[in-house]
Amino acid sequence: MHNATTMTTHPHGKTMKIIGFSKYGKPSELEKKTAAYPHGFDASNNIVIKVHASAINPVDKALLSGDLKMVIPVAAFPHVICYDVAGVVEEADSEGKFSVGQHVFARLFGNEKDGKKTPWYRGAMAEYCVADTSNVVTKPENLSFEETASIPLVGMTALQVLKASGLKEGDSVLITGGAGGVGTMAIQLAKHVFKAGRVVTTASKGDKENLCMTLGADEVIDYKTVKFEEVFAESDESKFDVCFDTTGESLQMSEVVKDGGRIVTIAGMATLEELRRIGGTAWILKLFVKRRVKRKEYKAAKSNNADWNYLFLSPSKDDLSTLAKYLESGSIKPVLDGVWDFHSEDDEDGWRGAFNRSFSGRAKGKCVVKMV
Repeated sequence: MHNATTMTTHPHGKTMKIIGFSKYGKPSELEKKTAAYPHGFDASNNIVIKVHASAINPVDKALLSGDLKMVIPVAAFPHVICYDVAGVVEEADSEGKFSVGQHVFARLFGNEKDGKKTPWYRGAMAEYCVADTSNVVTKPENLSFEETASIPLVGMTALQVLKASGLKEGDSVLITGGAGGVGTMAIQLAKHVFKAGRVVTTASKGDKENLCMTLGADEVIDYKTVKFEEVFAESDESKFDVCFDTTGESLQMSEVVKDGGRIVTIAGMATLEELRRIGGTAWILKLFVKRRVKRKEYKAAKSNNADWNYLFLSPSKDDLSTLAKYLESGSIKPVLDGVWDFHSEDDEDGWRGAFNRSFSGRAKGKCVVKMV
């Protein structure tokens, strides 16, 4: 129910289960708690989603640990973790962009009306969450809620990086961490959407190598036994038009990028320009200036007449809609390591098992928690 100012009020006594943390720390800080049902938001541009599934990402571990608190501060504790969601519209926006019962998915970003800190109802690892309508897209009919929830962060990140890199048909591309969430999306997009002529990635031998080949990689380098810079630095013919770094190896990429090529990284410390773009505060910007953000990776790339950039994920309904079309057409597909039960407290099969698996770094694709 909405009042005259379109701000939602709290349904008397209504609560929900959440998974969150009350202080920064290790994964053991995560707890299942009871919290108030979402309220106090502007109903004109927000919807309440009954969460059917939510996916875990490496950034969730960084947020939990406090590593990102300078850039992404959390609201009053307990804070609901995770931001990738698929579910059903429980309460529609007052402007009528979405309808009750509609199947949707989203990446939960805050908006300017939230203030400087993200409120509790923006977290997806809960029975209900609130999504700004500018970040919500209709769920692909051919996918389950669990499959759909795995897409937002990794899909949009891979798509935005490849667009920013200028990758075009026939180009060669090196993607590190091919069996990870972003890597699995990047391989598929590079090969089947951008039509890259040569897609090379890094992954361990066995299941992960086979997965990458199945997704479209032309060659997989076993990073445990071989350094890619030693394989591809010998001749210009073996070097790459584009290098996409998901593992913090953009310095080494300067040895294998072609003259005039592009390196884009999502790992390590952001650049000053990227912090400005996402609205970093003045004192954070000053800190990064002192650390000389135009660092050795940038200088190494420039010495080889290549471009080097860092990219943060940006909210984009257009990109999420584009991914939905690719998923519906079969150009790309979700890659799930497994699905765990939100309601179970079992250390392996329940929600804790999902976080343990995702945070271990051994997952092939995404770890998803199922609520319904």
